[in-house]
Amino acid sequence: MPLSAQPVARLDLAASNRYVWHGLSRAGGIVLQPSLAAGYQLRSLSLAIGLARHYELDQVSPDELSELGNSAGHLGEDNLWVQADLGLGSVRLRSGIVRYVFRGASPQGGAGPLGNTTEAYLAAGVTSTYLNPLLEAWWDLDQVRGGFIRASASSPVMGWPIAPFFFVSLGGEIGLNLGQAADPTRPSDLANFSERGLTHAGLGLDLLFRVSQWPGLGSANFSVALNSQLNLDDATRYDGIGRSQNVIVWLSAGVTLLLGGEARTLR
Repeated sequence: MPLSAQPVARLDLAASNRYVWHGLSRAGGIVLQPSLAAGYQLRSLSLAIGLARHYELDQVSPDELSELGNSAGHLGEDNLWVQADLGLGSVRLRSGIVRYVFRGASPQGGAGPLGNTTEAYLAAGVTSTYLNPLLEAWWDLDQVRGGFIRASASSPVMGWPIAPFFFVSLGGEIGLNLGQAADPTRPSDLANFSERGLTHAGLGLDLLFRVSQWPGLGSANFSVALNSQLNLDDATRYDGIGRSQNVIVWLSAGVTLLLGGEARTLR
């Protein structure tokens, strides 16, 4: 492990045919999602800040999923976040705050600037040889005010440990709404879900390919994922005006550039 603080950075460029957040479908069609993060790592502690943007590249009809509405351009949403990450052996603890800024106007299936809000989150995960579980707790501090739990796990299916490296993993998740539905005692609050309880269950297959490794500097990786989701709440079933889907499937792909920190090693 490094003995002094060192800079770390990550650049992601992902594309998908659906934008899904907390089990909620926010945009259909081709979505481009670039993100940038930078920070410092001191032994097992990392502090970072980042920005993720969500662009809708397709033209959508008024009844389709979109965060743009009648706004010009393609940018639908910005996410600005700060995070602290601590590794304790095989256990990883994480906490942070995310600010959501919506760029659309009169959107269908999304939110405009009046929906801008902030969430805080805590997460704990375990890394092992065969199973990597993760438990996340999210709390909206602004417009929605309420909790959301996400439990997920991934397991390696196969891998090739010598160059060119590639890894295949199977992952699943389940969401639980604890208070982000409409509340009659707070009629001015927004709602993410229709009712308390399970929101969705997901299953996905991911392929990660190590494109290049630069010892002492970092690595570049390419990933492709096939995702599926069983929708259990009316809000997660929503697929545009007058449309409802119990099961959705989408494909995503991305390139990730990691610099500094643990990315400098061959692991």
